Amino acid sequence: MSKEIVAGGCCCCWSVLGLITFCVIISAYTHLGPDEQVLIKTAAGKKVINGPNTGTQLNPFQRREKRKATILDPMQYAIVQDQMTAIVRSEAGPQLLFLRPNDAIISINQKLVLQKDEYVRLVDRLTGVERVERGPNTIVPSPTETSDDGVQKAIAINVGNAVEVREKTTGARTLITTCDYDAGVFVPLPTQDIVAVRSLIHVLPHEAMIVRDVAGKMTVYSGREVNPDLPGQCVAEGVGGAGGTAFFLPPYSKIVRMTWSSYPNPAEVQQSDDIPGDAEDGATVTVDDNGRRLAALDSSLYVDQDSGPTSGSKKIVTTIDLRTQKSFY
Repeated sequence: MSKEIVAGGCCCCWSVLGLITFCVIISAYTHLGPDEQVLIKTAAGKKVINGPNTGTQLNPFQRREKRKATILDPMQYAIVQDQMTAIVRSEAGPQLLFLRPNDAIISINQKLVLQKDEYVRLVDRLTGVERVERGPNTIVPSPTETSDDGVQKAIAINVGNAVEVREKTTGARTLITTCDYDAGVFVPLPTQDIVAVRSLIHVLPHEAMIVRDVAGKMTVYSGREVNPDLPGQCVAEGVGGAGGTAFFLPPYSKIVRMTWSSYPNPAEVQQSDDIPGDAEDGATVTVDDNGRRLAALDSSLYVDQDSGPTSGSKKIVTTIDLRTQKSFY
């Protein structure tokens, strides 16, 4: 009787032990879907198994974690960092992103989409290297690249517009016109900065304009005598001659702005005072000697010429009228 009891007890213990062992083994049996992976952590490190997987028997005594892969659409990219080495990388969509054993997603960002007339300047914070990408294109920046100005519009260069650029390596400024750039829209090189967009300045046949460069040299642009060798002149055929002349303000140069005494016809002064202006209340509208509004007396475009003390009313002169004038006293 005692032997039967002992045998029954042993059978019961073995049955329980077998059941426990079976449960432990089954718990380590893993099924992975197409967008799943399992991260296994051991004393030697980590490893991953990516799906799809109909069934994998894992070590039941190792820690594991099942996680979903990240879906990146065609307009996205992810910044991923290896937490063991701190190295970061970009992963561009579209893709189903399975992380490596030590990876962590830092951020998911939108790609930079550039149209045909757009560009972006990217600066690598790690090396300081700059690159300029122009459209049409889709850009995935590297993890260490930034763009302070974002996506910018390219500058249309034509007979009426030019671009003044500064070379970063030398500091020299140059004027880019249709005479030396025929690509239509201008995108600066990585070593170039756009200083200003210059509009074509027109000088009528009866006018003249004085431009002073950084060395103090005066150059006269006259509508009567067209000189194509003067700096900044790049105009279409037929613009000069009887129709006057036109030029772009050269680098390091400014238009001379003078203050002259004015003795106009009193009747004309009274008539102009009676015409309402379009300036706001309290605003001062400055006009030149021909009555044209000087919309922006920017110091980057104009330099004042010192004039001696004179009496009477004053007027600002930027374009000199070469026609015969009458003074009224």
